[in-house]
Amino acid sequence: MKRLLAIVLMIGLLAVSLMGCNQNDADASATSDTTVATADAPNDAGTEPASSVEDADPAPEPELHNTDVADAETEAATDEATSRSRGPIAILGNADFTEENGVLGGAGTEEDPYIIAGWEIVVPSGSHYGVRIENVSAQFVLRGLVIQNANERNGAGIRVGFADGGRIEGCSVANSMNGIDIVSSIDISVDNCVLYVNGRGLRVVGETQEQYRHAIAETNLYNNHPIYYFYGLDGETISDLKGGHLTIAGSRNMTIRNNEVVNGDGLQLAFVEDSTVTLNIAHRTANVMAEHGIQLYESHNNVLERNLVKNNRLAGIQLTLSHDNRLVDNQVLVNDVGIRLLASQDNTVFENYAYANATGILILGGSSGNTIRANSVIDEHENMVHAISLETAMDNEVSKNLIFGSEMGLVLDPNSRRNTMKENTVVGGGYGIYVEGSDNTFENNLLTQHSRGILFPETFQRSITQGNLFRGNVLADNGLSHVYTNMDSTANQFTENVFLNNGQEAVIDQGSGNLWTVDGMGNYWALPRVPDMNGDGVGDRAILVTPSEAEDIAPLIGLDARASGLGVLSTVELGLVTLQPKRGDEIQVPAFIADSVVERATGFRGFPTELITGFPGILFVFEEEKDETVAGFTMDTVPFDLDIAFFNAEGEFVGGTTMTAMESNLYLASAPYQYALELPSGTLDELGIDADSKLVLP
Repeated sequence: MKRLLAIVLMIGLLAVSLMGCNQNDADASATSDTTVATADAPNDAGTEPASSVEDADPAPEPELHNTDVADAETEAATDEATSRSRGPIAILGNADFTEENGVLGGAGTEEDPYIIAGWEIVVPSGSHYGVRIENVSAQFVLRGLVIQNANERNGAGIRVGFADGGRIEGCSVANSMNGIDIVSSIDISVDNCVLYVNGRGLRVVGETQEQYRHAIAETNLYNNHPIYYFYGLDGETISDLKGGHLTIAGSRNMTIRNNEVVNGDGLQLAFVEDSTVTLNIAHRTANVMAEHGIQLYESHNNVLERNLVKNNRLAGIQLTLSHDNRLVDNQVLVNDVGIRLLASQDNTVFENYAYANATGILILGGSSGNTIRANSVIDEHENMVHAISLETAMDNEVSKNLIFGSEMGLVLDPNSRRNTMKENTVVGGGYGIYVEGSDNTFENNLLTQHSRGILFPETFQRSITQGNLFRGNVLADNGLSHVYTNMDSTANQFTENVFLNNGQEAVIDQGSGNLWTVDGMGNYWALPRVPDMNGDGVGDRAILVTPSEAEDIAPLIGLDARASGLGVLSTVELGLVTLQPKRGDEIQVPAFIADSVVERATGFRGFPTELITGFPGILFVFEEEKDETVAGFTMDTVPFDLDIAFFNAEGEFVGGTTMTAMESNLYLASAPYQYALELPSGTLDELGIDADSKLVLP
């Protein structure tokens, strides 16, 4: 019996010893720095401690379910888990690195930085940031933070501003609008962070080059795409990357090509010079609140060529405080703004294709000296509000652009001055020119098929539209008026313009002191029976402009269509095209040689019917043969029938037909073609041009 009692006591002591070991392991797990809110719960009822060894009694069995002790254990574990969760952290100076703000240790030096680690931060509604650190010089580490619900549009999961050194390691931001913002800071490193957000992933902004000097690793992910960040390079090539963010900063002589940035922060150049950016794609395929496709900040003497930017929430291409850059042959599709120049000077925007952007090209913020030339700014679906818009912009040139399908074509706000808008073809919209600014020049533009060709909107004395010069423009087929000037306009000059379709009734001048004859030259009004007794091409009686009762005292009588301001077409070289029918001698036909993108896109768009008789044709010349099954011609906005003949690279005839006015369907060749000749309807039959004819190549 004594032996049996001894065995029972030994078993009881062993059980107490084992239970003590299990509980210590649970405590260690609950207090580990590397575990966030995962304290272990008691394993099972069999491991609960007995109250004492002396209380053990072999008959009956000891009670193994001590409810009071189990509840206390569970409460302790829950408290430990809750202690790893907290609200947002705001550190607005070195003195704020405190335990209350989540600091676990450190002295703020480079060797011993402040440590903020392991917290789970749920951002309440109305708060902008999960962690905000600003105006600090102390060194810090953010490690293993889990941040959620930073949903304010102007907020972010983590914001570091005006800081000199710091590390962000292994943090995650989810269910939030924006990920990490680094503002006006130096030497911030970011590594192994994961960002699942609806807006910006990583934003770096600064006013100096060194404020872009950061070490941001490719191990960071933004919506499952890598983040690429390069600083301080010279003469290197960055190519064939695909990610959610691509920044090149503080670099020169770079080649940036064949990269793709999708559903993310776009491609940004900051303080980059003498570099080439070509054949890159920056686009969205999902509805994320990202910003620009390609952005240049304080970057100069760069070339952006043949890039594709589409469906970006803000600008397709944005230049800020950047000068002497060339934007050439880029496709800018379905962005909020196609190309946007902000406070930027002396840039060239040339031969770009801007399609279905809410605003095609926007120049603002004091931008000056820029040349916007030979771009095609088009929309066929009534999405485009402004085609080319100037807001507080001075001394820019906007020339030889095709604008089609915009509610407002050329737009100048009250603070836009001394700009030149010339040789543009503006067709098929609400208002061709919408001008509130002063001292601007509008020359040789073709403005047709609008509600109003030129509109000075009423300003109700908020501003005065004055000193603008309109010379040599052609206006036709505008529904309400060719020109409408507001009551607060004065000293604007109109000379050598062509107002077709009984232009006197279509010109409405409500201003005071606007001039309709300048240096003895008036305007062409398309009026019958205006006498010209001496045959000098100037009418002998004045034309009254109502309701201001101003007069054009030298109205023009004769009209030479080829010498008129016909927009893009007036800039195209006129040549002789040689055709060789199967029978008969070679034939030479006068035709404009349209061999650039904007010239081919323009063709006879908006050309007035009154001027087509006896007018030359157009020969469209392509760089290579076009696929006849997809590349065709449309008559949308062409108000008269035309003949077209297609020729391949050897000059052989590969199709021809008569195209019907104002139709939007495509007219196609029967085989690949490199040349297409448009002539007034009936000319091909008249000349005997058919399937056996050839185009004699120069």
